[in-house]
Amino acid sequence: MKKFVVLFLFLFTYAAICQSNVKIEVTNPIPINRNSETIEINFEQIKKLLPGINSNNLAVFSKKDNSQIAHQLIDYDQDGIIDQLIFQSNFSPNESKSFVIKKKKSQRKEFTNLVATKFVKGREDFAWENDRIAFRIYGPAMAAEVDNGIDIWTKRVKYPIVEKWYAGEEKPESEKISYHVDHGEGADFFAVGKSLGCGGSALWKNEKLYQSGVFKTYKKIADGPLRAVFEVSYNYLVDGKEINEVKRITLDAGKNLNKIDVTFNTKANNSKIEFAAGLVKREATTKYSDENKHWLSLWGATTKNSADEFLGTGIIFPKSTFKTFTEDENHYLVIGVTKFNDAFTYYSGAGWTRSGDFKSVDDWNNYLTQCSQEINSPLRVSIKANNSK
Repeated sequence: MKKFVVLFLFLFTYAAICQSNVKIEVTNPIPINRNSETIEINFEQIKKLLPGINSNNLAVFSKKDNSQIAHQLIDYDQDGIIDQLIFQSNFSPNESKSFVIKKKKSQRKEFTNLVATKFVKGREDFAWENDRIAFRIYGPAMAAEVDNGIDIWTKRVKYPIVEKWYAGEEKPESEKISYHVDHGEGADFFAVGKSLGCGGSALWKNEKLYQSGVFKTYKKIADGPLRAVFEVSYNYLVDGKEINEVKRITLDAGKNLNKIDVTFNTKANNSKIEFAAGLVKREATTKYSDENKHWLSLWGATTKNSADEFLGTGIIFPKSTFKTFTEDENHYLVIGVTKFNDAFTYYSGAGWTRSGDFKSVDDWNNYLTQCSQEINSPLRVSIKANNSK
């Protein structure tokens, strides 16, 4: 009996070591098209099935045509250990697809970086972008002029522009290329000021916003090729209570919405609180909302110049945190419920007609509806060892 057990363990171990690849099955569970969908895999699962797999030899392939797919490995807690593998694909309604993860002996393939983040010294801005749009928030140097709002940089090109636009803005006056003017790539047309801008968040108490001010610290977590992730922290007082707000922002390639994870930390008890995410009111715009899909939208002229066409901004709340819609003097707001010291998630972003991604308000609002469906019906992913070469 002992010999049998030893032999079984030997064969099991040998089989595990000899696995040549890992098969990933991904299913879209809803009857809609889904583009640039990010598949997330716990990297520990991959390592157990493919011993010796690492950032230098990992490759992801489509099982259908054996084409290699861009991927990214992310260390979320910055402890030097990879936490997650991600890659992207498009899905037809209710479609299932298969992918294969292999250890590749040849030189690692480099992929085009579709996202970028930048902390701007001097100004102390933090900016980020993907192939469709760009955003920024503000640090201590701008505290007198702004608050914790999110700014939008509208793009009509698919390549990165943040580095270039800042460089042009910072040139001597005679050579300056203002990013507030569209020179063919887009521009920063959006006015934030002391508002929440495009989806900033704040505590909501007694029908009043308690904004945090500018961020105090920042931390880059991931910078492409498919996903940008960073954290910012804010310290402030609300009715004499010290609040440490931590905000993690994630932007994937091919998407117009940021995923925003927020925690309001305090030494007080874990009591329930209300929070708001808001869209700053703009001239010549119309508000839309959907109680069932929990999204808020604002659509209208980008500027007073008709050549700049139309801009949509939007917020989506998960069903678990959504409470109601409301407004104050400067914002249209979505109100949610959470607890101190508990993380919650919402989504915000923008779409511009000159980007070519949206033609009308219907396109933008339909996009928000679809994103809400995708959030509430995530892709189904299964992982198993695969002995086929």
